[in-house]
Amino acid sequence: MNSGLCRLALSVIVVLFCGCASTNGVPHVAAGSRWTPAPRVIPPNAAQEHARFLTVHAAAVHGDSAAEFVVGSDYLRGMNVTRDDKKAAFWLRKAAMQGVGPAQCDLGYLYERGRGVARDYRKASKWYGKAAAQGLANSQYNLGLLYARGDGVPRNYRLALKWLRASAAQDDADAQALIGFFYRKGWGVPLDYHAALLWFHKAAAQGDAYAEQNIGALYDAGQGVAQNTAEADRWFRRAARGGDALSQATLGLAYLQGQGVPRNPARGVFWMRQAALRGYSTAEDMLGDIYRREGHDARAVKWYRRAAAAGNPRGEYYLADAYQTGKGAPQNQRAAVAWLHKAAIAGEPQAQLLLAVQYMAGRVVEKNTELGYAWAAVSAESAQPPAYAPLVRDAIAKQMSHAQLAQAKRWVRAWKVGRDIN
Repeated sequence: MNSGLCRLALSVIVVLFCGCASTNGVPHVAAGSRWTPAPRVIPPNAAQEHARFLTVHAAAVHGDSAAEFVVGSDYLRGMNVTRDDKKAAFWLRKAAMQGVGPAQCDLGYLYERGRGVARDYRKASKWYGKAAAQGLANSQYNLGLLYARGDGVPRNYRLALKWLRASAAQDDADAQALIGFFYRKGWGVPLDYHAALLWFHKAAAQGDAYAEQNIGALYDAGQGVAQNTAEADRWFRRAARGGDALSQATLGLAYLQGQGVPRNPARGVFWMRQAALRGYSTAEDMLGDIYRREGHDARAVKWYRRAAAAGNPRGEYYLADAYQTGKGAPQNQRAAVAWLHKAAIAGEPQAQLLLAVQYMAGRVVEKNTELGYAWAAVSAESAQPPAYAPLVRDAIAKQMSHAQLAQAKRWVRAWKVGRDIN
């Protein structure tokens, strides 16, 4: 695969590198935080299994900690009973307070995800910590993620590494891959590509697709190894087949553009779709672009809507466009402006410019010249401004009094330091 393309794709779709419960810059590894494995194999006879559940439930009612964990686990997973996160939290808390490590891990998971209880990262870290101290690899990994993201505990890469190493020592591939990423970025340790490769290979030997993708990226960039695009391509393909969404999207882009591989739009769409089906919002956005160019507006809107729901600014912008034009979605100007506002706040320059126009037109939202100027100015001063943004900004300025212009410029300054306009 062409090295320039790989680097471009990796930079464009870097959204993948975020934790599943937060987006503070920690890479997404496998499925993020995890619960404990199911405590047993389910017998094939459903009636016998239900009878077993009733027996175990009776023991749990009488305070048996192992039974409390099994009942909570059943409710958490919907095994033998209808899934019920609140009941799961009730029984898991009882078992956790009696020192059952797997129950402590699962209770931490519920607090981290806000399932059956209010989301509370502090309580998640507390229960993960108790289970991690008992040597549970899943909790050690989960606690490492919390320290890496700074959720419920102060961000501390050294403490994150401590717990990740404990999990990795038990051959946890996700932890090994994440340690490799820490070395690749120099988080909590000196930047060391050779050490990163060592850890990535440990995880890749267990079939970890995220580690395979990182190995491909190192070969592509020539970091820690001689640059070798053919070897990078081999690892990207392995990662794509293993379900790594970033590699799937990268491979899809290569086939769509014919970079490093024969151009094959059908295969390109196939791999892009695989990444999108894994919830990779940038791939969803790219699929929307593909279908929009082909004139399949309804299909395009389907993928833009999914991207927008994940907070992808381009998805939000093109969903707004669909509502405004009626292409692929019922025409709805209020919905269009609402999505434009979301995209503008997220930093999409074209959405910022069109939102400025909406404030100047005053048809769907109340006319507001100061807000019109502010959004046009933010758009014009973005890294990749729309061609007409400076013209729109300057044209609005000519209609404003000194007081109005001063207020609008205060909003622009506020935006630059991270505050919303108005």
